[in-house]
Amino acid sequence: MRSNDDAAPLWDAGDWPGEAPWQPLPEAARRAFRWSGLLAWGVAGLLAGPLAAVAWAMAQGPSLALLGAAVVPPLLAVGLALWQADWAWRYTRWRLDADGLRLRRGRWWRQERMVPRARVQHLDIERGLIERRFGLATLVVHTAGTAHGALRQAGFAEAEAMQLREALVPERREYDDDPDA
Repeated sequence: MRSNDDAAPLWDAGDWPGEAPWQPLPEAARRAFRWSGLLAWGVAGLLAGPLAAVAWAMAQGPSLALLGAAVVPPLLAVGLALWQADWAWRYTRWRLDADGLRLRRGRWWRQERMVPRARVQHLDIERGLIERRFGLATLVVHTAGTAHGALRQAGFAEAEAMQLREALVPERREYDDDPDA
């Protein structure tokens, strides 16, 4: 009988076809995703709970189920927020290679985006309140000539996002404003 330590996972984000190394987001990103999700879903849950309770009271009259109608939606919203945040963190991988930046997301509906270095127009680094708290940043890579003109990924360590920004700026365009170059 195999122990749980010996059991191989059924699927890992690293199981995608292609060569290594694919980088995971830092553990701090999981916590930041959780807080962001709790804020978004928590507000929805706090609004849905009283609305469900009022609807129940109008239809059925006061009862113990009224308490359930008020409590269950916020609890479901919190559970959904935590589940979604963990999956967003667990199933996101990135890689920088000679061609450009590659980003993989998803468990069932897998998505891979590749931004060639030659298509990079400019890069932005954004830091929201929660990201600053955890030392993270969102990297926004703006590209040329596409309908979806930017790749946006939250959860990079701040120093890592800065290094990626520097690595993705094409050297030949570094001195575009310099007339002597």
